[in-house]
Formats: sequence, structure tokens, C-alpha cells
Amino acid sequence: MTATTLTAGVTHPVPGGESPNAASEVAPRRREHLYSIDLVRVLTIVMVIAVHTITIATSSFTTSVGGLTMVFHASREVFFILTAFVLAYGYGHGPVRWRSFWRKRYLCVTLPYVAWTIVYFAGDGNHFLPLPSAVRTIEHYLVTGTAEYHLYFLLVSMQIYMVFPLVRWLLHATCHHHGKLLAVCAAFQVVFSLAVQQQWVTNGVLGRWLANPDALLPSYPFYILLGAVAAWHVDQLITWTRCHVRLVLVAAAASIVIGLGSYFAQVYVGRQPAYLASAVFQPVMVIESLGIAWALLVAGISWVDHGKPARRLVMACSDASFGIYLAHPLILQGLLVAASASGLLAASSHLPVGAVLAVLVILAVPFIYLCSGVGTVLVRRSPLSLALTGRPQVGERWSERWRPRRSHRSSPDVATDGPPESRSGIPWRTPAEPSPSLMGERAVRTTTPRSKR
Repeated sequence: MTATTLTAGVTHPVPGGESPNAASEVAPRRREHLYSIDLVRVLTIVMVIAVHTITIATSSFTTSVGGLTMVFHASREVFFILTAFVLAYGYGHGPVRWRSFWRKRYLCVTLPYVAWTIVYFAGDGNHFLPLPSAVRTIEHYLVTGTAEYHLYFLLVSMQIYMVFPLVRWLLHATCHHHGKLLAVCAAFQVVFSLAVQQQWVTNGVLGRWLANPDALLPSYPFYILLGAVAAWHVDQLITWTRCHVRLVLVAAAASIVIGLGSYFAQVYVGRQPAYLASAVFQPVMVIESLGIAWALLVAGISWVDHGKPARRLVMACSDASFGIYLAHPLILQGLLVAASASGLLAASSHLPVGAVLAVLVILAVPFIYLCSGVGTVLVRRSPLSLALTGRPQVGERWSERWRPRRSHRSSPDVATDGPPESRSGIPWRTPAEPSPSLMGERAVRTTTPRSKR
């Protein structure tokens, strides 16, 4: 069996041996497309929409609502794992032009961040505020990421981009001790989550951090390094996972059981409210998020092994994922307004909680995903594409403006063997839309032809 068939769209070997601080005038070369990550990305977005729909659309936060939330809340950690994985997979080895890296990454995130902050500011009725108050409110939203409940992720992504050279250096410096590195980070994550949950400190800088941890990168070190280490060992990871599918799925199921066990113990033994017991920063989330992330990887690998059915649909959804992430709270809010006006929201309060949750998961979540996806596709064909989706307008080669003149455009799905200066620069991608078609130190042609998007 060839190395190509042993991995889900990745070639061997993982490049290595370069100095992590190497400076060069050329960009790193593209690596093979990891199609399995496309499906992981799509499923993660679905989980994000599900957790927001469940927690916002239900009339009361019951124990059942909290239990389902406890499972879907792992989407946050999976998102950070994905972001770090993509960066380390594309830029973990070989020379990188860091100024170009930061310029393009920040452009793809800061414009949507500012644009959607203003959109959600106006959507909440704040546009009626006097101009000085409106400006101060927008400034506060931009600093804290609180214009809407999901925009914190973009702030954390900006912080990840800033410190990624340090993460890359750490990967190289501890290349023979990644297991110990993850163990230390996992221990810190557990202690930190417990400190947030129990509010060990309430004063000073540490107290403010524990009270508002969502938009700060130091709140997620385990998940960032877990994704980076996974990308470093991607070949071994995918090969081992493919050979132990049942074990991974059993472990994932066990992690969910452990998470729910912790949740119900806090509710019934610790007498905590359901919304607190199912909060994101739970010590058990370290175990649960790892299990769920690995199960999603199994789903992606299995999809590739079965010939990538509905490939065009999955790739289209993957391509639109960042826009879907940004827009879905707006669609959810519109759906709630319509449900309230029609009386459905009031009627739902008289139905069993299980029935309401079933309707939300089976009907509302796909509807919100579909509307957000269609909206993203339409915006991608307008001049507002970069500001609202983090991607250049369809048909325009925005990336050409940022490439050195000597570079030549290459297809994001085709690996070439030309000199480094013939490779493209950094791809137009965003944190919530991690591209598996990234750049590494070298790329090897696969033994089978690949389809272009």
C-alpha cells in the first residue's frame, strides 16, 4: 500500500529538518489537500449552529437543554484545534514570510470582524443612539468582541496569528517531547477551567481574566497546541486513526458519557444551575472535546475512504463555512422574530422539552445553515465579499495583489514541483474556514489524479 493510500489526501513524509527561524525570500510550498478536514469543518459549523440555536431558542434552560448543550459546546474547542492544525500543517516547516503571513491573515479576519460588529450593532437597535454614544459602543464591541456572542472567536484568531511564530518554535524545540508538552498543557487547561468555574480569584488582572476568559488566547493553550501537534504528526495520526476506528469511536462515546456524567453530578449533587454546569469552561471538556474532535476526524477519513460522496456539496459548504459562521446568529434572530410574531414561540413553551429540542435540531439548525450558506454564496459574488465573508469576490484574483511580481499563480489543489519562487503566496483563508490546501516545505504528486474545485 502506498503512502498516498495510507492518508486522507496527504503525501509523505512530513517535512522536517528546517530551522524554525529560517528567513527566506520565498513562500513555503503547498502541501496536499486534506479532504477529510473539509468534512470536519462542515460538521463543526453544524455543531456551532446547534449549540447557539438550542441555548437561545428554548424558553427555559432546563436540565435536558443543558445536557445537549454540554455535548455541542465542544464545537468551540474543536474550532481552536482546527485553526491551529491548519496553521501548523501549512506553516510548521520551511521558511515563512511572516509579514506577508500576518498581512493576509489579518486582512481576512479584521475586515469581517469590523463589518459584522457594525451589522450586529445596528441589528440590536443601537443605530438610534446619539453619534458619540454609538461610537463609544462600537469601540467597546471591537475591543471586547461582544457585539454578538460568536465574534470572540475572531479576536482569539488574531491572537493566534500573532503568536504563531512562537508556537512554531515551540513545536520544533520540543519535537521529541510533544506528549509531555500536551500533558502539561492539559493539566493547565483543567486547572484553569476549574478556576473559571469556581471563580478562585475575583480581584485584579487575574480576576478579570477568570471572569471574562472567552476572548483571550491564554484561555485555550491545550487546544491550540493539540491542533498544532496533530498537524506535526498528521501522517501517523491519520494512519493510526484509520486502523483503530472502533477504538476511537468507543473512546469518543466514553468521553461524552464522562462529560454528561460530570454535568449531571454538578446539577443534582452540586446543585448548580443547568446553564452553569454546561458552561464551556468545564474541566471535563478537555476529555470530551478531544474525543469529539477525534470522532469528527474519523468521519472525515471514512468519507474520503468511501470515495467522497457528495463531494461538490461538501466542498461548497466547506468553502462557505466562515461566512456561515459569521451570519448564522442574524438568521437565528430573524427566525426567532418570525416565530414570535406567528405565535410559535409562545406555543412551544407548552410542549415537552424533548419535542422542542427535536424540532430545533432536526428543522431549525438545517434551515439556519441553509439560509446562511445561500446568503454567503450570494455575497461572495458581490464587492462586499471580503468584508462579509473574509474571502475575495468570486472571479477576482485578489491574492495577485499581494504576491511578489516574480510569483506565478498556481492552482490551490494541484501540487507542483517547480522552484519555490513559482509558488503562490499565502492563501485567502480564515480561522473558521481553515483550508486543507495549504503550503508546506515540499509537495509530492499523488498516485491518483485529484479533482479541482
